[in-house]
Amino acid sequence: MGISKLQRMIDDLCLCEEVKVEKTNLIIDGAALYYCLYYNSYPKLDQRCGGDYPGFKDDVCKFFEALQDCEVTPYVILDGASGSEKQKILHSRLKRRLEDAKTIAETGSDGVQKTCNILPPLVKDVFIEILKEKDIKFKQCLGEADPEVVSAANQKQCAVLSHDTDFCIYDVNKGFLPSFNNFEWKSKEDGKIPAKLYKRSKFCEHFKLDPALMPLFASIAGNDYSRLEDNGTFANESSSSREYSIKRLDGMLSFLSKVNLDGLNDSQKRERALSEALSHVGKEENQTFKLSIQKYVQLEKPSSELPSWVSKKVESGELTTFVISVVDQKTMMLTPVVEDFSQRSSYTAAYPIRQYFYGLLIGGQMCTEYDREGEEIKDNRVPSILLSSDKQKQLQLERLHKVLRLINKYTLDLENIPGHLKLPVCVTVFWFKRLQHHPKPETVHCLHALLLGFVCDRDGPEYYYFCLHILDYIY
Repeated sequence: MGISKLQRMIDDLCLCEEVKVEKTNLIIDGAALYYCLYYNSYPKLDQRCGGDYPGFKDDVCKFFEALQDCEVTPYVILDGASGSEKQKILHSRLKRRLEDAKTIAETGSDGVQKTCNILPPLVKDVFIEILKEKDIKFKQCLGEADPEVVSAANQKQCAVLSHDTDFCIYDVNKGFLPSFNNFEWKSKEDGKIPAKLYKRSKFCEHFKLDPALMPLFASIAGNDYSRLEDNGTFANESSSSREYSIKRLDGMLSFLSKVNLDGLNDSQKRERALSEALSHVGKEENQTFKLSIQKYVQLEKPSSELPSWVSKKVESGELTTFVISVVDQKTMMLTPVVEDFSQRSSYTAAYPIRQYFYGLLIGGQMCTEYDREGEEIKDNRVPSILLSSDKQKQLQLERLHKVLRLINKYTLDLENIPGHLKLPVCVTVFWFKRLQHHPKPETVHCLHALLLGFVCDRDGPEYYYFCLHILDYIY
């Protein structure tokens, strides 16, 4: 897309300032970080056989240790689920990753060009566990992370570290560190990290562009939401001697800088400039561009149909963001893996498990899965399986009794139990022991009522997941 070429233009024009990063807060685009650390590792981390997670953990730890040595306080913000408006671009990315996965499967990750990469399926999960272990502050968003990244950076008055050129468009007060290649954390010296800092104001000053038009520029240049097909009009009007994609951006910026904006507020400026840009290339007004522009202007926190306690679990990294995609959009994008493409997709093995997963989240509704069939992406309508209420109750009670037996056995020492859960655990163990010695119906009802009360209580879900964690850990 056009906006992806923007970084090359900025580099060519030397619009970034050389800085030394030290003694500051830093907002980090989490997805950009774990992608770059995995793809740019040396020696190169294996992308086959499920991935090299120990090697990845080592690189992540070294990165945050470098920040600590320079007294840089990181706050990591991770993407959640993408909105339905990005389905087309997500499908395109899925296809590209599928092609990369096949290439690596046939040639090995060392035998392909640097741009051919595939992220192992559990890298994000491992990354979150490392953040927790290292006590790094982070948040996993319910939707796109960009708005929250910008808001957090402006609130803390610090820069953003990412490689997403969208941050060249947003108004980030303290600037944007636009490339992990230029954020030389491995070359830190005297408690300082050499880096390059981009500021939107300097870019606009160079091109004599009103800053209010930056969102419009991104929208017509081409991003995840829109792109103006101009058939070479802007490139032909550019005086740049660079390649076509750069000439196109240069021509757009030159055109927008000449639009008469006198007496208009920011919103009116964007409307007039959009109208003139569309008219210039013979296009009619299109609502798609207006919606794309608003993504940069209105930094709204995405909403979700998830219950508040589930949303909190997602934001704290205790639940996967797949939950959001299934509940809100009834879709599941199955990440491509490096495997034998002459065989069926490895996700086939877990198909029945996912049906129960969908049943728990969306009842008896259908979920659309995107997986490969051969070498092509195929969307499959998957019927979710919802257990009958009687069967559900039976399985729940069986599982609860198993959990209770384990709690009774493994939690005699309360030191390993969070303080606010000590009393619930002790009370539960008491009633479970009483049930074993006095198996009366009223005792069973008391125990079940107690457990139900815990689940409905404010801290109930945490207690419930604590019980499940014990069960999963032991087994």
